[in-house]
Amino acid sequence: MVNWTILILGFFAQLILLLSIFDIYFKSPIISGIPDQHVDYAPPADRLVLFVGDGLRADSFYNYANGNSLYFKNLLKTSATYGICRTRVPTESRPGHVALIAGFYEDPSAIFKGWKDNVVEFDSVFNKSDTTISWGSPDIVSMFKKGATAGNVQTYTYDSELQDFSGKNGSSIFLSKWVIDKVKLFFDESKNDEMIRRMLMKKKLVLFLHLLGTDVSGHIDKPHSKEYLENLIYIEKGIKEIEQLIESYYNDNRTAYIFTSDHGMTDWGSHGDGSASETEVPIVTWGAGLSYAKKLSNSLPVNINQADVAPLMATLIGVPIPVHSVGILPLHLFNTDAKDQAKYLLVNALQINAAFSTARVKIEQQLFKLFYSPYELLSTSVQDRYLQDITKFINLSKTDECVKLCYEWINLSLQGIHYYNTYYKLPLLFCVTFISLGWITLLILETNPIKKCRKLNRLHKLLINGTFLTVAICSSVFISAQSLPIQFYVYTFMPLILWCICITKILQIFNLSRIRQMIIQVKGLELFEILFYLIGIELLVWTFFERRILTLALAILCFWMTCCSIENGFSPTQIVLIFVSSALFASFPTVIIIDGHANIIYVVLGAIILLLAGVLHYTNQNGVRKITTLLQVLFLSIAIANVVSVSSSIENKQGLSSVNKIVAWTISILSMFLIRKTSNLLSNKTSVLLSIGIPYIQLSLNLEVLFMLVLVITLSCWRKIVIQSKDSSQTLWTQWRHAFFFLLFSFGSFFGTGNIASINSFDPSIGRCFVSVFSPFIIMGLVLFKILAPILLTCCTFYLTSIKLKIPPVNVFVLMLAMSNIMGLHFLFLIKNTGSWLDIGMSISHYVVVQSLALFLSLMYGLAGLLIGVENKTSEGSTKQILPTTTKKST
Repeated sequence: MVNWTILILGFFAQLILLLSIFDIYFKSPIISGIPDQHVDYAPPADRLVLFVGDGLRADSFYNYANGNSLYFKNLLKTSATYGICRTRVPTESRPGHVALIAGFYEDPSAIFKGWKDNVVEFDSVFNKSDTTISWGSPDIVSMFKKGATAGNVQTYTYDSELQDFSGKNGSSIFLSKWVIDKVKLFFDESKNDEMIRRMLMKKKLVLFLHLLGTDVSGHIDKPHSKEYLENLIYIEKGIKEIEQLIESYYNDNRTAYIFTSDHGMTDWGSHGDGSASETEVPIVTWGAGLSYAKKLSNSLPVNINQADVAPLMATLIGVPIPVHSVGILPLHLFNTDAKDQAKYLLVNALQINAAFSTARVKIEQQLFKLFYSPYELLSTSVQDRYLQDITKFINLSKTDECVKLCYEWINLSLQGIHYYNTYYKLPLLFCVTFISLGWITLLILETNPIKKCRKLNRLHKLLINGTFLTVAICSSVFISAQSLPIQFYVYTFMPLILWCICITKILQIFNLSRIRQMIIQVKGLELFEILFYLIGIELLVWTFFERRILTLALAILCFWMTCCSIENGFSPTQIVLIFVSSALFASFPTVIIIDGHANIIYVVLGAIILLLAGVLHYTNQNGVRKITTLLQVLFLSIAIANVVSVSSSIENKQGLSSVNKIVAWTISILSMFLIRKTSNLLSNKTSVLLSIGIPYIQLSLNLEVLFMLVLVITLSCWRKIVIQSKDSSQTLWTQWRHAFFFLLFSFGSFFGTGNIASINSFDPSIGRCFVSVFSPFIIMGLVLFKILAPILLTCCTFYLTSIKLKIPPVNVFVLMLAMSNIMGLHFLFLIKNTGSWLDIGMSISHYVVVQSLALFLSLMYGLAGLLIGVENKTSEGSTKQILPTTTKKST
């Protein structure tokens, strides 16, 4: 039996492994103390208007602009430069706007506030401007006001309740219309309000219009719908009106315009990942200081990164580039004099070099010179030489040479920033690897059936403990002397603690004669089984890259279950049931459930089957359990009616009513209190299925309920086969087999109706019975419930089976945890910090998902134990089997 103290230690080890990714690969890009760079040129524009069509895809925009559009088509042909602006993962609204306006890619710590608030204060173009006036969503425009100079940023927002994602407020065009109307009203009021007029007449003015309609329509109606197109048509109309208003108001041709988006959207109305439809957004620039790039080929004239927009905006109005910006100024967008453009780029180079110098100084101040390895390509003397040569070329009007040197300097500075931001990558990676290996080793040792054969003498104990204590003290002194962050103590001490325990246990359990005896006793079949598990783990790893590989693994499971049922003498009816259920289970990862449209018929069909199962369960109950089962059946009926009602209401553009929302939350919460634990363990599992089925039905859009039923039947078939197997349940090999199947079924549960390795594989419409106004934490909670509900049923089944076979449930879970950590170690070395940001983002998310999976499974397995209870020896004798009785003894 596994020591619970070890499990608690392991929980912290697992948590450290999960969070270590932020220190190694995903460090905050915000460097404090970077100085501003002086602007020494006449700005090409007095004011800037930034239009952001939230959630607008590049292909949707250009298909429309080159088709039925009038204003956009004429703009692209006569006066604008346009093309693709590439975003980074995560493709969410806050990170996209931060990249556009502040010039850097989001601080990962902001995710803990739902991308809505500034966890760390950062600089932005809005803060650098004399005045910025913003209109739009309170979630977006308000976040740039925090930390800005008092009175520098003015915001006008609508009520968050208007951001209804159920269509209740009618067309989502209303959100964009609100912004356009408010801007018109603001300019109109300036005629009679001197304070507003003075504000509008300032130089270095930024007007920001956040147009949310396309994003809301994309979530509700999907990007290829006529409603999404109608939003785009209205945005075109609004931009045209605002441009005419501003040109008439100022009449000086000193206004620059930029139209872009924060992120794109998938065909099924989701975003957050790195597909082309999410990362490619349009950018159109025109007006003062901006060039017209005529399209000469099939490719678009412009291809820039999203962070490049911030230095572009700052340069246009002549303000310092935000100090945290990593954007590179796109000079080809300007129509100004070549010498002026060289000056623009020099300011950009100085700004990025200042960030590099600040990052370098912070590292130099911490480390001993003996251990310090500087970034040699950009030493202080090299920086001085770049500045001297660039200044000389500007004075000599050799702009081409100047621009070339500036770009070289910028690229070296960006590489240097990355070098110092990941300076501790290798030592941290070394420590985390040893934590993972130590934890895996300890898990395997704890499940070893061999009892301790000898005690360590005092000298050996003193030698082991003294060695590790000496290393710990030396490490502490080394870390403290260099003022390294406190997490370095954790990354150093945890592997020392784990390996100290491991070495002690290894010396207690094994000696040379015992090791030799174990090697001799290993059979060829057992070696084949070990190889089978290793191949299986490798297949599960590649499931994250191609989910259809899981179908291969589950098809092997189907073959194994069918063969075992034939070998164990199951009836033809049983064999057919086992084959059909496991084959259907294997097919689900290849079924494309998320296609942008809900199919309520499949949801209702699966719910009715579950309801009939509840009625059958009701007939076999008595006493208080009979009453609770009746309530579960009643709530299931209400859930079906609520799903049909909500679906009809949304299709008719009536949105989510308060009654439907109250019903959904009420029956879902109450259903959790109807799970009653009795001495009948199988009955307890059925009760869990019925209760979690009530909210699950209301979170389903397609085949999910049918998938859950197929999963339950397949698990029941597997359990029947395993219980009737002749294998000894006390052997380590049997426990390894159970652990591997646990992991395999868990992956089948996770990947069956969505790809948990990809944030955008879950349609945001799943919460349409519960929420109408966008709320990241509530929606994420509903998504987590939906993906964890099937795994809870899997945990319940394996907990039941472990008890029946008298295998310690903790042992099975611990071995599964060891396997998942082997996968996690695999993903740790697959993480990328170079190449495309799609590859980088996906490699990080894969590692985080695997480490989170182990934590979630530990919680789910413990919850299963609480819900199922402890076996009563007479309980299963009276339980009706899901499968017909075989010729063998009933179980």
